[in-house]
Amino acid sequence: MTLQLPEEEEAEAMAPSAVTSCLAGLRKLLGMLLSLLSPSYEYSKVGSELLQNDQMEGFHPEDESWRTQRKKINAVDSLNPNVRKRILRDLRRLKSEEGLGLEVEDCECITDWVVKLVGAKGTVYEGELYRLRVRFHADYPGQPPEVTFMRPAPVHEHIYSDGKICLNILYNDWNPQLDVKSVCLSLLSMLSSAKSKKRPPDNDSTVVMSQGQKTRNMQWEFHDDKC
Repeated sequence: MTLQLPEEEEAEAMAPSAVTSCLAGLRKLLGMLLSLLSPSYEYSKVGSELLQNDQMEGFHPEDESWRTQRKKINAVDSLNPNVRKRILRDLRRLKSEEGLGLEVEDCECITDWVVKLVGAKGTVYEGELYRLRVRFHADYPGQPPEVTFMRPAPVHEHIYSDGKICLNILYNDWNPQLDVKSVCLSLLSMLSSAKSKKRPPDNDSTVVMSQGQKTRNMQWEFHDDKC
């Protein structure tokens, strides 16, 4: 019989736990290596709260929740006086129009507007209420404003479920002679010409891949000459 000292007994008792811990560490390391070598497509899985394909109509008139959700990210103080003057001119022109289904609902921050748009009579969007968010930058009107629909956006073949709009005058075909009124009228016309409600064929992939991007900086491939 061999006599074990107390220290030897303690070391022997700890040996199995040390081996177990070592094996667990190796398994964790192996799992990390496998995850790096195996492709993951989790980024492409988007919940319905982002795509919102089942939403067929916009905000109701009594819905004021957007006021607290909206962020005013543009600094007014950085505007060139000529840019500020031009934005105010656009605002006056849009406010002076009546009977077009357009209304400036909020312009507390002059570089970040909310414009209410009502579907025209006799169209598939008749009476439906939507809101546009119009954001100006320091290079306006040399470059277009950033215009998107506040969600839920109209279900239209040139409007993505996250509010992005496929309309050429908001990108490459922008002309400094255009203004916000011109853009809004073009959007009303685009809605009025629709025969049915459907999303763009690449809606889901575009919404996923364009998260966090400014729309005016995106490279668009227009589906046809209608947008």
